[in-house]
Formats: sequence, structure tokens, C-alpha cells
Amino acid sequence: MEITKERISIEKTLQYFFDGLDNLDAFTIKKAFHPEARSFSVDQDTLDCKTIDHWDKTTRTAKDNPDHPFRTKSRKNIVYIDITGVAASAKVEWIFQDFMFTDYYNMLKIGERWYIMNKIYHTTESAK
Repeated sequence: MEITKERISIEKTLQYFFDGLDNLDAFTIKKAFHPEARSFSVDQDTLDCKTIDHWDKTTRTAKDNPDHPFRTKSRKNIVYIDITGVAASAKVEWIFQDFMFTDYYNMLKIGERWYIMNKIYHTTESAK
């Protein structure tokens, strides 16, 4: 397995997510995720777990609200991609005007394609 080829394939999967969120397109976002994928975060010391179907509501909400933060373009920084065989991990920083998401993705290669299997994230508010 050639690491450079696999990294390019992983970046293509991540790009589905980037493009989907930039365009508020749940269909494109979901192309990055395996159908069984989950997203996790902690909100006020409580675990928050979502399926990928939450992107339908999230994108609709953002489209309906001109002040929604996802209506503004973000800057993305792929901090790292670590690959071992058919498993990989990636860290991405999403920098918006007033906050930043730090996402960690666990990915698997199934057949010829990489999928995000789960995503954990942390939100940091900007110190204006």
C-alpha cells in the first residue's frame, strides 16, 4: 500500500466533507462518512452522539438562517494524517471568524475507498 496514494485518497474523502459544509450540501457531506459513522462531542460534561443524518437538519438550519456560522467560509488546516494499513486518523482545524473546530477523524479503507467512521471534535471560541 503506497502511503502517498492513500493520503491523496484520504484527502479526497475529507474534501467531500469540506465542500459539503462550504456549500451546505448534506448529500456531499455524507459522501465522506460510512453510513454507520458517528460524531461525538461533549456539551456541558454530557456526551453528545450524532449519526450522519444530523447533517440534513444542520444544513437546512444553516440555509434558513443568514447569520448561521456555517454560512461563512472557513479556513481548513489538515494538521496530520496517520495511516497504518486500512486504518487512518486525521486531525483538521476548521477556522471560522468567531470560533474554531478541532476535528479528529478515524477512518477505514473499505474496498478501494476511505470512509470517516467516527469524528470527535472540540469547539474553541475566539478570544476577540
